[in-house]
Amino acid sequence: MKTGDFFQVRTVLLLTALFLFSINYCFADELRLDKDTKIQKDIMQTGFKILNSNNIKKRMTFYYVSENKPKTKINSRLKRVYVYKGMMPYIEDENDLAAIISVETARLLDLRSDFFRMFSVSFSPRKYEIKADKKAVDLMVKAGYDPVALINILNKTSKEEKWFEYNIFHHNGSERMKNIYQYIYEKYPVYLAENKYIETDYYQNFLRLTKNDRKKVRNIQEQKIKKQGSKTTS
Repeated sequence: MKTGDFFQVRTVLLLTALFLFSINYCFADELRLDKDTKIQKDIMQTGFKILNSNNIKKRMTFYYVSENKPKTKINSRLKRVYVYKGMMPYIEDENDLAAIISVETARLLDLRSDFFRMFSVSFSPRKYEIKADKKAVDLMVKAGYDPVALINILNKTSKEEKWFEYNIFHHNGSERMKNIYQYIYEKYPVYLAENKYIETDYYQNFLRLTKNDRKKVRNIQEQKIKKQGSKTTS
């Protein structure tokens, strides 16, 4: 093969390789955009289902952020709930998605309740965190979702600081899960009796870590029932 022919063939091969690479890159980029679009639609549909099912007459919107950070957040000024790409590996079904959206929706509703509440929540969010978790349970149930999913996903994502590292802004994940469990046990016990998460590793882990706490919850509820029974018979 002549030198000129060799360079010509090499040029053709190089251009072909570049062409194929560009096609693959565009195809991969298109697939990513299609996936992002589907996630955005899922987030919007779940968010608006929660709003409509709970007859919430305050407008808010729901957005997917393609930054690989495992978090959610709200913007009180724009009335928006954001779900980040980094949360997607932890979300296994619509109940999980509804759980994280419901918590942020509850927080946003609390911030929008009145002007002074916004400052109160901003300066002492720990105080309102458990309130938002309980409200999230109510929002999920009315929208037809399983509130136990909130425990399940918190066990996968929430922080657990050491006992001496008191956080003035947030509760530990274990504190939040125990409070949510107690609230479901008292108000929506059927979801615990017919618990579809009972076989998952994440919920089994929660059960192992909270055996004594759950026993206390049952004892408290039994005492309440006994007191109510004594009042009706007297």
